[in-house]
Amino acid sequence: MGQPEKYTSDHPDFVYSAINRILHWIRALVITGLIITGFYIAEPYLSSKGSSDILIYGEWSMWHFILGFILISSGLLRIYLFFFGNDSGRELSSLKDVLSIKSWITQLKSYFFIGELRKKGFYGPLQFIIYTAIMILVVLASITGLILYVHVYHQGIGGLLYEPMRVIEAWMGGLANVRYIHHITMWGFLIFIPIHIYMVVWSAVRFKHGALDVMFTGYDYHLKKKQEEKEENT
Repeated sequence: MGQPEKYTSDHPDFVYSAINRILHWIRALVITGLIITGFYIAEPYLSSKGSSDILIYGEWSMWHFILGFILISSGLLRIYLFFFGNDSGRELSSLKDVLSIKSWITQLKSYFFIGELRKKGFYGPLQFIIYTAIMILVVLASITGLILYVHVYHQGIGGLLYEPMRVIEAWMGGLANVRYIHHITMWGFLIFIPIHIYMVVWSAVRFKHGALDVMFTGYDYHLKKKQEEKEENT
């Protein structure tokens, strides 16, 4: 049997700023809360234990709306940081990989254990496309959620947004379609979450780097085979 491969650690690379890491976990917690409360709103199953003043459905709806506005706020801030934040340079440079056929081939080959994944920016081309799709889901969930919100609350923010949201509602084909799209976005998140967790763990093991640590510490590292490091230094 051959000897096990030996690895050595490079210096850690600072990847994500604190604000982007915080927003990542805010979105993760908020989306989880929205899925749970959304399921209940779609099909209430809790009783009020004989008391008419508990209004369980109203409480779940209240928390759904609160979490929804947090998602909207964090989403808008994340979009702003993508273009103007401290990490924006390396994030935007990922577009070079998206537009490069060679980068697509390199990433797909790496997933089939043929070669290593090399990126010009933060994300590989497939990763960038998926994250963009998730942000589109966030935008769709936010817009459709606001349309549903203004049909319940007609004062304050609801009253201010009522007319523009009704216009978008008409563009979407009516309130029934809005509810359907809002529901579909939830299933989009439900499909993405387990795949995302799996790919983070798989990537950390496959490419020997700190994919699991980076959203906690902000630092990534890559492990190189000692033989490769020796060849690079000669």
